[in-house]
Amino acid sequence: MGHARRSMHGICQLLTLFNQFTHFEPVFCKSVPKLAFNDEGTFKVLQLADLHYGHFPELDEHTDKVIANLLEYEKPDFVALSGDMVSGFAWDGRQGWFEERWRQLTAPIAAARVPYGLVLGNHDDEADLMRVEIVTLDARLRAQGSMTKVGPKEAIGLSNYYLDIAASRSSAASAARIWMLDSGGLGCSWISAGSGCVEKPTIWWMNRTQQHLPKVPSLAFVHVPVPEFMDLWNRGAARGSKHETVNCPMHDSRLFRAAREMGVSAIYSGHDHDNNYEGVLDGVRLAYGHKTGYGSYGPPPGWGHGGRVVLLRRGQDAAQAETWIRLENGALLHQSKNPRYAAGRQTVCEPGPFFCSEYPFEPVCKPGWRHAVAELWQRRMGYCLLVLLALACGPVVALYLYRRKRRRALKGTIDGKGSL
Repeated sequence: MGHARRSMHGICQLLTLFNQFTHFEPVFCKSVPKLAFNDEGTFKVLQLADLHYGHFPELDEHTDKVIANLLEYEKPDFVALSGDMVSGFAWDGRQGWFEERWRQLTAPIAAARVPYGLVLGNHDDEADLMRVEIVTLDARLRAQGSMTKVGPKEAIGLSNYYLDIAASRSSAASAARIWMLDSGGLGCSWISAGSGCVEKPTIWWMNRTQQHLPKVPSLAFVHVPVPEFMDLWNRGAARGSKHETVNCPMHDSRLFRAAREMGVSAIYSGHDHDNNYEGVLDGVRLAYGHKTGYGSYGPPPGWGHGGRVVLLRRGQDAAQAETWIRLENGALLHQSKNPRYAAGRQTVCEPGPFFCSEYPFEPVCKPGWRHAVAELWQRRMGYCLLVLLALACGPVVALYLYRRKRRRALKGTIDGKGSL
């Protein structure tokens, strides 16, 4: 049986080359596990957060070296690209610009022969390719290790999919699962302000899908952090640093609660370049990556560029998986609880890029009346305003209805007596 699986896997490897020209992949190949725990029962994931290729060639070359160094130091089993791989807003107007940047950033990963997958960020599609074109482009690079899939139609976003990790190289039984979730561009649900989110239809798709899958330890990668990242910091339970406000969505789609109910016990995000803290909240590990790329702003001076590593152990809850940050020079970044965490307490999500024009080196924000309205609503004051409005308008509406009823009654009385 094991020999047959290995033979089928070899056939599928040959067909991936054929797939580059035909974009066709047999169904039986799609079911062959490509990720597996090693003989020691471990599986290592390297998260590359906010690469932001496209600003200047010199910066991209530095990022190339960071990626190559991290791959050499850690030798991961899988690389998670957690969004904003390319700074689409730096597009020079040329067609083919994005694909050039994309092939450059994936070259070190392909050279290391490490499988990888992506979730889209809010800046990737601001150049010459739309989100569906980006995902399709990478999904066709199977020969160089891409495991990216075009998401289902019932979910919102193009980079929604999951990857199962087999119990061993000789077994097809799933022992862990990685969810890759698309948090979109700007705005969440009915609020167009602030950062994007994993929308409700995507969560419903996850729920329906996982009901037909074996229950195994699961983790998720998403670009935009969920609002619970604020709670984690406010409780003083985080290890690491917080140098900017959490740019979570201004409407909570309840991803954290849904993930916990579905057994997804770890959520890793990017998006905020100057935050790298992590911790466990209500049984779910929440963790930022570490700013990897040299493009755009961050990380803060003295941090150094690097990536977050997650070491999964077969049978272990994903919330308990060991995690650390490896820097570009090979050093490990020691993270401990910050005794001054109270100074960074936050209860409202940062309005985010909707009100900012991001330049290569720093975001320049221009708050306006929409910012004030969105922030007021996020603070639950919107409900208070509705109550006050109802109280103010209630007597007026009641008086109108009363007078209308009286007019109808009077008209009926006159009609009953007849007319002169």
